[in-house]
Amino acid sequence: MIHKSETTFITDRQTLEDLNLLGKYKTGSLFNLFNRVKTRGGELLLESMFRSPLTSSAAINERSEKIRYLQSLPVVLDIEWDRTEDASQYLTERRPSNKLSSYFGCYREKAQEVLYRSDKFRLQQKNIHAIQETLFSASQLLGALIRSEKSGNPLKASQERLAKILNAEELKQIKAKYPYTVGQTAHLQFLFLNKYRHEIDELLHLLYELDVYLSVADTARNKSFIYAEALEENTEDVTLLSVSNLKHPSLHGAVGNPLSLTQKQNLLFLTGANMAGKSTWMKTLGVSFYLAHMGFPVAASSMRFRVMEGIFTSINVPDNISIGWSHFYAEVMRVKQVSQEVGSGKRLFILFDELFKGTNVKDAYDATLAVTQRLARYSNCAFVISTHIIEVGDALKEIPSIQFKYMPTVMEGAVPTYTYRLTDGITEDRQGMIIIDNEGIFEMLE
Repeated sequence: MIHKSETTFITDRQTLEDLNLLGKYKTGSLFNLFNRVKTRGGELLLESMFRSPLTSSAAINERSEKIRYLQSLPVVLDIEWDRTEDASQYLTERRPSNKLSSYFGCYREKAQEVLYRSDKFRLQQKNIHAIQETLFSASQLLGALIRSEKSGNPLKASQERLAKILNAEELKQIKAKYPYTVGQTAHLQFLFLNKYRHEIDELLHLLYELDVYLSVADTARNKSFIYAEALEENTEDVTLLSVSNLKHPSLHGAVGNPLSLTQKQNLLFLTGANMAGKSTWMKTLGVSFYLAHMGFPVAASSMRFRVMEGIFTSINVPDNISIGWSHFYAEVMRVKQVSQEVGSGKRLFILFDELFKGTNVKDAYDATLAVTQRLARYSNCAFVISTHIIEVGDALKEIPSIQFKYMPTVMEGAVPTYTYRLTDGITEDRQGMIIIDNEGIFEMLE
């Protein structure tokens, strides 16, 4: 579990997999949706952001403002992937104690190249060139930021720090061209590994951050995403989550839906037939809630939310043959784990898709009813619970903190179709036998 401190956003592997959040090489992952970075350092920072959503409304809104600001500018980072990687690697080299040490070391490496065909001097030059190219790319980016700067620039501090590093007199005066002479190599080695080592390391980290923000801004621009508003902690607003036209960010042509969860009505009881869109809607809510806590854009017309301490989902809970857990027992243990977190008083967003589907209908009815009744009491949390057992909804109607919505099925003759639009109430759709009959299964068994 990701749970390092009281201020760390908490979740777990099951949730990350349910929502398909991580994975550079995983098809359809949210990480890949936003991964348009130009540097390895930027990619690592993006992954770190995905693993550590923010838990402060100020920090969330500040990051959103930075990304939104860059989205409005005609600015790009023009740099080759391996340049910053070589530059970063070079900064791990031993620091020369003084200029004389740099000159002595470089002349020794040059002699070794001539006498023994050593490649140390060539690698030294290659890495120095990578830093020089990185400085040039950073200078181009800074120039573009300055030329297109707008009032209320939320990146002003980063921009000024970048300018201070790049305007250091000795860095500005670098005119040497690759490949360098031995003397030029020694001089640049001393500047980069000794005198300006800390500044260049800071510059790299500034570039990585801007790289990530530009990548996310590019995705938001291309997808027409918006930025959610994190509500201030001291507000009297009872809103937990309020969205309009919310869609899954990875689905082309998805149908948008609204939803409002408050401290007075904090549990959504969701029903609908198979294939009606319940699971997709729950993943949409989970993904958007997670991205909003990162300060990243979401696929919606608007979104406001109370900052929570974490999210847990139970959508695709597998059995565990290695330790003897059946599917039902794995579901029970998942509910137990989440209940412990909810019962501890944390502010959480909980998504349960088809509770207790691994057992018989009677037990599933009783368990779903009992668990839902108890969860609804925790007004500091937000819950979405879906089920096929629509009779549970009738037993919950008197609880004021529960709202009921369903995904409808529309019959076109004998063929079910789906609107994917949330509708108030509890479904009465029962098309399972129709779908089975449409597939000709009974005829096959004649």
